[in-house]
Amino acid sequence: MKTKRLGAIDIGSSSVRLLISDVIDYNNEPYFKKDIMVRIPLKLGEDTFSNGFISDVKKEKLALLLSSFKGILEVNDVDRWKVCATSALREASNRWEVANYVFNETGIEIHVIDTKEEARYILLNSMGRSIDAEKAYLFTDVGGGSTDLVLFHQMQEIAYESFKLGTIRTLDKETELAEWERLKNWVSEHCKSLSKIVMVGSGGNINKVDSLLRRKGRIKREELISFCNKVRSMSVEERVMNYNMNLNRATEIVPAIQIYLKVMKAAKALAVETPIIGVSDGIIRDLYLRRSHTDSSLLTVANSEG
Repeated sequence: MKTKRLGAIDIGSSSVRLLISDVIDYNNEPYFKKDIMVRIPLKLGEDTFSNGFISDVKKEKLALLLSSFKGILEVNDVDRWKVCATSALREASNRWEVANYVFNETGIEIHVIDTKEEARYILLNSMGRSIDAEKAYLFTDVGGGSTDLVLFHQMQEIAYESFKLGTIRTLDKETELAEWERLKNWVSEHCKSLSKIVMVGSGGNINKVDSLLRRKGRIKREELISFCNKVRSMSVEERVMNYNMNLNRATEIVPAIQIYLKVMKAAKALAVETPIIGVSDGIIRDLYLRRSHTDSSLLTVANSEG
């Protein structure tokens, strides 16, 4: 039995997440065991989605935070790790200035990934799941700045798309309605010929809901509606006290649930599976695949450049 320690840092619009996982090769199959998870609500998206760029204050805080995460990775003898940034940094006009500043201050290279690469990381999380070839799977990742959909059928990716709908992104009413219309049209176009669509949710907010409802991997639509109505009637402070949420989660959980519910309605999904995964999990799996090269079929999925 061989064990590797791999790390991932996901620089999102709302939070920056560090994940360290032990990957155990057991009977020629990888087993991924999460060891350390740290989430810091830096909220880079507040800068990007309001001003179009990352402020000097947030830039300096990001460098300091990544330097701290680097220390955690080194103390824990992580074999290999990678840092990826999604919509907040991707859409910032000064993204390369920020990336260069971080590199000069810390020696850390930030990979600013495009929407296709982000979708690929979400799809990689299907590894280890029990995939039914007769069913279609709609992987739905709701973040602070975007909602990413990946349609998976007959063991292969059918389509993917990213929408500017997130828990901290603010759009004018006309733009928001147009983006929702685009999402509904995309789902209708790609799912109309498919039956038995299974929606799979990823991201911290849906994972938190699963934990609070103790559903252990599957939440029915009516349960999600009921919980949303209950939480929406509370103040942010009441959510913190009643559900032991941190303040950042208490602020974002209602808009996140509302996005999941709208996607469920568009896809006519009666439930959402919640395997407790995120972009950082996909980064870990990608690192494993690129290092082990043990399964050519999985490497095909892992190859984003085609």
